[in-house]
Amino acid sequence: MRTRLSAEHVAAIERERRVVVNFDAFPAVMNLPSIDVEQMKEALFEFVDDPETRIDSLWWCFTEGNEAYWPSRVLPFIEAPPYGEWAETGFDPAKTLLEETRRRGLEAFFSYRINGSDNDVPRRIPRLAMKDEHPDWLIHTWNKTIGDATGERLNGYWNFAVQGVRDYKLRILEEVAEQYDYDGMEIDFARVCPVLPPGRQWENRGALTEFMRSVRSMLLRVEESRGRPYLLAARVPENLVGCHMDGLDVETWAREELVDIFAVGCRSYDVDIAAFRQATAGTHVKLYPVLDDHHSTDGYQWPPIEVFRGVMSNWLHQGADGLQTFNFAHARSETLARYGMKDLWPVWPTHLQFYRELADTGSMMDRSRAFVVQRRGGGHGPFVVPNPEDWSTPRWMYFNTNMFAPLPAVLDPDGRADTLLSVYVGGGVPDDAEVTVRLLLSDESAAHLPDGGRLERVVVATIGHMEGPLENAPPAIGIEKQVELRLNNALLEPAVAQEGWLAFSAAPAQLAAGENLVGVRLANRAPDARRKVSVEKLEVHVTGA
Repeated sequence: MRTRLSAEHVAAIERERRVVVNFDAFPAVMNLPSIDVEQMKEALFEFVDDPETRIDSLWWCFTEGNEAYWPSRVLPFIEAPPYGEWAETGFDPAKTLLEETRRRGLEAFFSYRINGSDNDVPRRIPRLAMKDEHPDWLIHTWNKTIGDATGERLNGYWNFAVQGVRDYKLRILEEVAEQYDYDGMEIDFARVCPVLPPGRQWENRGALTEFMRSVRSMLLRVEESRGRPYLLAARVPENLVGCHMDGLDVETWAREELVDIFAVGCRSYDVDIAAFRQATAGTHVKLYPVLDDHHSTDGYQWPPIEVFRGVMSNWLHQGADGLQTFNFAHARSETLARYGMKDLWPVWPTHLQFYRELADTGSMMDRSRAFVVQRRGGGHGPFVVPNPEDWSTPRWMYFNTNMFAPLPAVLDPDGRADTLLSVYVGGGVPDDAEVTVRLLLSDESAAHLPDGGRLERVVVATIGHMEGPLENAPPAIGIEKQVELRLNNALLEPAVAQEGWLAFSAAPAQLAAGENLVGVRLANRAPDARRKVSVEKLEVHVTGA
């Protein structure tokens, strides 16, 4: 049965919001050396207050969801500075940040990590009383000992197939909804699946859907009592099959309008917006794909602005209503240094520029853009998601794994078959643009060659690779003459080696709006050469005239 929504509620869904910022307030506020509230306001809202940026909605995320730094009768209070000092003075950061958001005329959501980790404070391994009291409510899977040098098992993760878990979580959300006058609430399933028994997630989907019905009903009761809409969003995996693997029946959620907004994905550039559009057809549900620049898609943490432009171009071309940024900078380094705060995002100039360009996405399409093929796994370290160089199927969950990504891909050593890859190019390509296809290869068989006999070594990826930055195995010089690349079946001219990459020139007319087929083949090789050459990265760069 479809949820009955008031005209005011529908109008709130339709509110103009192109740019949503999911703001992880915990590390930002914990970074403050004192309880100076004015310093907090200036530091946390600097990019919001910049007159050239476009930010429409702030979704405040407070902790991992198992502890509170707001007055709570349900959750234990977090034991971390400066929250203890603030509690003694009666200061409530959740209330203050809401008020500061509203004072700026912006929309404010409460973002709740529905199954967050037990590690809000890295310096300790908490024993959460509720989990100790109800061990039968928990799932133990991939990280039984993560974060604990002694090997002591952590508490585990909440199992939403259990009625007690659903009731407990509903009490937490109801307390927040009644205590704070937010415009909406986001249920964040990215932190963390599994939320249902691994291997049986889809067959238990009804329990999670029932939970979403209860959250929707609760918020509608609050909406009626306060006399204005209370929206509901859910962060879900970036495609429907991933949702199914994790037990999230998003088609039913959309059909019954249990949510108003899907925040789609987290660290994946490839979001199946078309499938979500079909699932939400005839409803008021909005789609906001998510761009995470910390636990990023593998190999693209803190990328140049051209990559952000390419991602946004693709999402708008596919019909997204906007985007949600996550783990982006909120202030300049100079501002943070002035208040003695750590610079968690040293790439703030790129983030600030992106927020400014989002004010006019039309002109963004006229700027240089980069479109990339993704790598599977990575981004969190091998104890959460397997890394591409040591890949195994993470059967305990789909979310955040990028398991459908095609790279790295091994080339046919006989050169008989093309390695086929697909790259999406949205937003149009001007006739006078310069188009370059960049290919990064590895070839372990060239390791015996001196450095002068190989291409330059290139950093492939950083975050999540525990032994330091992941580098490619440079191929021998001359491989640029042995690799063929076809773009939509058009054979491109031989590549030029550039800083360890192979660069192929292409014509704008050879690109399609949307999916483009790329074929890579080893050719012109000695018949007895048996090498394991693999594609680490593939990028299409479109440079304006």
